[in-house]
Amino acid sequence: MFRHISKNRAVQLASKYQRCGAVRGNSSGGIPSSIARSSISSSSSTLSDHSMVNSYYNGVLQDLKRRDGSSIHDMPSLGISNKSFSEINMDAIRSIPDGARKEEPWSSQYDEVTRSPFARDVGHLETLLDALVHNKNFERAENILHALYPLLDKKQTMIFSINKYLEAYSMEERHTVEDVDRFVESISKKFIGVNPDDRTFAIQIAKNKEDGKYMDIITNMRENGYGYMIKKVFSHIDILGDELATDILCNEGISRNDVPKEWKSVYDEIRVRAEEEKSSEVRNDMEDQNDMEEHLGDLSGNENIQSMDTTDSIESVTSLDKDASNLMAVDSFGLKVVRYTLLGLKTDSNQLQEFVDNLQQDLDVNVLGDNSSRRDYFDIYKSLETDEQRSKFNEVLELFNEERQKQLESKGVDAAREKWKHEYEDMKERGTFSMQKSLNVQLFKWYTDMLPYVEQEVVECQKLLDSKDNIRLLSIKPEERQLIKDRLFYAPYLTLVPPKKMCVIAILELLKLNSTGGIVDGMRTARAVVSVGKAVELEYKSQKLLKVEGNSKLWMNKKNTHELKKYLQRKRDVKYTPQRAVEETEWTGVVHAKAGEVLTRLLMYVAKVPVNGVDPTTGANVTGLQPAFHHTFQFMNGQKLGVLKIHKSLIKQLAGDNLTNAVQPQLLPMLVPPRPWTSYAHGGFLYSQNYLVRIKDSAETTAYLKASSEKGHLDQVYQGLNVLGETAWSVNRKVFEVISAKWNTGEKFLDIPDLGVDPKLPPAPPKNADPHVKRDYQQLVRKLLNEAAGSRSQRCDSNYKLEIARAFLGEKIYFPHNVDFRGRAYPLSPHFNHLGNDMTRSLFLFWEGRKLGERGLEWLKIHLANLAGLDKKPLNERLQYTNDNLETIFACARDPLSESGSWWLKADKPWQALAVCFELEEAYKLENPADYVSHIPVHQDGTCNGLQHYAALGGDVEGARQVNLLPSDAPQDVYKFVAGLVQKRIDKEAEEGEEYAKFIQDKITRKVVKQTVMTNVYGVTFVGAVAQIEKQIEHFFTNEEKAANAPGKVSRYLTNHVFASMRELFEGAHQIQDWLGLCAKRISKSVRIDHEDNTGNNTNKPSHLSSVIWTTPLGLPCVQPYRSTKKQIISTNLQDIVITDPFGAAPVDARKQQAAFPPNFVHSLDATHMLLTAAACGKDGIAFASVHDSYWTHAADVDLMNNHCRSQFINLHEDNLILKLRSEFERRYRGCLQLINIPGDHEVAVQVKDVRRNIVKRLGRALTVADEVYLEQKRQQLLDSDDPAKVQMGREMVTTVSVTEGHGLEELNISSAHKRAMQILIPLKFPEIPERGDLDIKQIKESKYFFS
Repeated sequence: MFRHISKNRAVQLASKYQRCGAVRGNSSGGIPSSIARSSISSSSSTLSDHSMVNSYYNGVLQDLKRRDGSSIHDMPSLGISNKSFSEINMDAIRSIPDGARKEEPWSSQYDEVTRSPFARDVGHLETLLDALVHNKNFERAENILHALYPLLDKKQTMIFSINKYLEAYSMEERHTVEDVDRFVESISKKFIGVNPDDRTFAIQIAKNKEDGKYMDIITNMRENGYGYMIKKVFSHIDILGDELATDILCNEGISRNDVPKEWKSVYDEIRVRAEEEKSSEVRNDMEDQNDMEEHLGDLSGNENIQSMDTTDSIESVTSLDKDASNLMAVDSFGLKVVRYTLLGLKTDSNQLQEFVDNLQQDLDVNVLGDNSSRRDYFDIYKSLETDEQRSKFNEVLELFNEERQKQLESKGVDAAREKWKHEYEDMKERGTFSMQKSLNVQLFKWYTDMLPYVEQEVVECQKLLDSKDNIRLLSIKPEERQLIKDRLFYAPYLTLVPPKKMCVIAILELLKLNSTGGIVDGMRTARAVVSVGKAVELEYKSQKLLKVEGNSKLWMNKKNTHELKKYLQRKRDVKYTPQRAVEETEWTGVVHAKAGEVLTRLLMYVAKVPVNGVDPTTGANVTGLQPAFHHTFQFMNGQKLGVLKIHKSLIKQLAGDNLTNAVQPQLLPMLVPPRPWTSYAHGGFLYSQNYLVRIKDSAETTAYLKASSEKGHLDQVYQGLNVLGETAWSVNRKVFEVISAKWNTGEKFLDIPDLGVDPKLPPAPPKNADPHVKRDYQQLVRKLLNEAAGSRSQRCDSNYKLEIARAFLGEKIYFPHNVDFRGRAYPLSPHFNHLGNDMTRSLFLFWEGRKLGERGLEWLKIHLANLAGLDKKPLNERLQYTNDNLETIFACARDPLSESGSWWLKADKPWQALAVCFELEEAYKLENPADYVSHIPVHQDGTCNGLQHYAALGGDVEGARQVNLLPSDAPQDVYKFVAGLVQKRIDKEAEEGEEYAKFIQDKITRKVVKQTVMTNVYGVTFVGAVAQIEKQIEHFFTNEEKAANAPGKVSRYLTNHVFASMRELFEGAHQIQDWLGLCAKRISKSVRIDHEDNTGNNTNKPSHLSSVIWTTPLGLPCVQPYRSTKKQIISTNLQDIVITDPFGAAPVDARKQQAAFPPNFVHSLDATHMLLTAAACGKDGIAFASVHDSYWTHAADVDLMNNHCRSQFINLHEDNLILKLRSEFERRYRGCLQLINIPGDHEVAVQVKDVRRNIVKRLGRALTVADEVYLEQKRQQLLDSDDPAKVQMGREMVTTVSVTEGHGLEELNISSAHKRAMQILIPLKFPEIPERGDLDIKQIKESKYFFS
């Protein structure tokens, strides 16, 4: 329908032109074939022109008729992701039409972030390819390449998979240089549109090294137009190797212009060396080796470390040998595995002595002093006197730690197996063998019983892989058919990890999952099998990295030049260049489920537990074995779930054991600097794949990250995270010794939980007791048991942290970081880091020291006052407080556990306060304490940081004053101020006789409102706030009043006043908060016109598919992951497993999207400010660490960090971030529609009814929302055309949406329950942004309490 002359005549004209029987012509360029395309002048008014206009509309309606409730372009589904390598149908793949491969957008058609309609199939084929090349099954792997190629829209991306195949193919000795050359030459012929890239040529050059013709490949690259790639070839040092790279650089055919920038210094040194060799004609390998030893120290002793696994197994249950007291250990399975993992820190005594001897020779100083057994590297480092000595020490220590880092990351599941074996053999030797007494003995028995079955399964899998012909399933007996079919699917994956490791993985994963997912004494079956499958994948990827690193050891080659050594050390992580990271595809959920189910089933078959019983006939005690796990079903929330239940006798043995630390031991602090972040999947630990953003099953987030990374938009995020990761730490030995002393008493002390004993339960009431008495007894017992379990759990958690801290005493350690989807940074090492509690934080010192200076000494004293609880006092009062207590502070440092030294115990954060006491006491031992070199981190904390950002966004002057954005003589206390506002309101209502007000009038304190004020900005719900306040005031009520819910009633009353006071104080901030929530509501309820084509959802309930997505000022795309996950059913022998499908276009969870967006947006600003500050500090060379809105640096650098902190906040908020956000939303969600309800008698409603009636009449069926969306889509296609005639046609086209434009109906939206409510579609519009207040953001520069 088109506009002509007037809107009122639109329907009449459409009918008239329909009667003219206009002829429909051919079409192209996105318009359906049934629709004629003619250039129509916007000024034409002839009948012929109108006929052509109308023919377009007729064609659209004819298209709708043919749809008739079904999609005109259903999402193609090949089902490859559920097929084994032998079932892939190449004919079906080749028959895919070109248009079906076109990638489609995720949340917005205007973002350049797309996904393949075959993403699930492509992912499965890529993992299959990886598994097959690992198994050297090249014939099948090449078939996978040919299956993968037709599914890709962007053909050149195929080269990543080709290179993966070619790399493995070229390493096989049976494949000749000619074979590899032929394959490279055939790439463009076999895969049209795919050309070799720099990695392809690196592989070919490396293979041609065998016959010395590698320079011929470089010559051919120049001749065939690939000369520009020569520079890039050098980036693939993992392929070339250092020796070949050096030979290429020496070749006369390579000029300096052929060498990348980072290699030019290597090139120059090699050429100089070559000239020296020509002139002297004397240079032998021994001299080179001596030069290496003099420069770096001889590291040949590292062979002792590599063989440690076999010698350490006997000691696996003991702590690492350190110059520190042993810790009283919780009898925890997880702790013992952690201890074994920490043995990677061990060094051979000869190796250590050689390391020290070389240092002393290089530094010309006795670094050991009088202690020849000294192993505290931190102590040694602090004893050095010059910057040159310290720099040399750091260089040598880093090289020394390379192999130790490998051992730390590689101990893996072997640690658990060795521990079980040790105890099993030890008990047999002592003649005390009893599976009932020792969990570890039992686990080793399971392991030994399970191993032969897993080995046999792997043999069967290998037979299928080695078979030349595809298995004909129909020729197999029916009872065996399903088994063989499943085995064909998981065979390529189950052969990737040694059976010994898979047995341990299965055992650990199932024990870890005990009592998870709401299942008491068990676990959900689906979660169990998928977790086992994921753990196998993790082990495979880790061992693959270790193998690559173990084969190369590039930096250890003694013959390398000094520049090449430095370059190779920087490139120790070359296996995962940004390009290579793209290749690493996650195993699909189907693979996890199938592979995990096999191992789980085998474990269930062999795992038995001994049980005792009484023979009912003879009365004699008997023993026997029962299954440790059994499969059953139970109902939860009305849903039938398959569960694995654990035998009750095993449950008793597992009680209190925290097994989460038994897996992924690579997530310990690092001994060398982390791999720098250079892409979304390239950074962090050296021997495991880490991702920039910690996400779970969100292919959408990954797609946005990948797109941003490839465009170079994430460089500032990388820069900030790299500063955090490069900050070096050590463990505070003095504080550790005090903690250790109190820990070993087994008594509760500050953060240290007590040893814990079985709770003393009261005697049970008699069987005929009153039901209320029985109920009270059961509640009391449950409470006592929960308290005991909680205490033991805390003790275990603290034990892990302290055991790790003990192992790292004297070491130089690092914490790689990544971020959550909002950009908030977290250390990758989860168990021991500076984000922990007060006790854990007190254990950290900066490795590098800084001389205090007068200003630094003041900040150290202020820091102590802050820790003591005076952080709301003026700075001069805090400083005076510490000066007044210096003698007391020194007494604490001299004897912290005596009565005279107990002052620190009264501090708000006592352990950190004690650490500062030690530091000040050492400083004042000097004649001038300002000359002391301090290592302790000094903190600067924001004032309710979320409110600071909201005040800046809204320009709230009064709100800004209360959160210290404006200069003041003393720090403002927003919690106290809000309590005052609430008090005024309550006083007024008390005078008016309000009973609740009278009761609570004298009970309102800062503490009562603090948590609610703090979380209000982060979207706490009213119910949540009521619970917070009730917790603070419940002690004012009697038991009778509590029974009558009086605390809840008063809390609701008080919460209303707290919320009202917050809105009064932060009016602009709350307007921003409301605006953000409204935007999220409209986005999450929007309808995408680009997607309805593909859903087949021809109903009146369209899918809401758009997530709330925004970009931080650092360029990080934030994708809210709240979607209603799509499920996929996988058949296994245990049961059907339901898994999530990350590739499915699932509707968003509108409620979560709306509620979470305001706090998530503010968190993203908070994270941006921190990373900006980190990067600025990094440029100035000052140490920086953070715990979200608490920034840490040396005392001497606090003023400089504060300057950066304020400057970066100003830079962040000088722009109108809300205006930018609205503009981004308008671009991203342009063309989307929203459903609203308006009164049925409104003039627009009348017009919509007229349009609908006419369409229904011509369609001959009812009109659905999907039909309306389709018509609007066609109109938008015309409007977006580059052809002016088509644009004019779009302007004249009338749809149910076009007649609503320009009426401002968003504010007219009424409830669907209204008796005259009529549902219509309107264009998605965003509300006007609230008016900004008069806050001058630059005043923050002068606010000394902004962060203090």
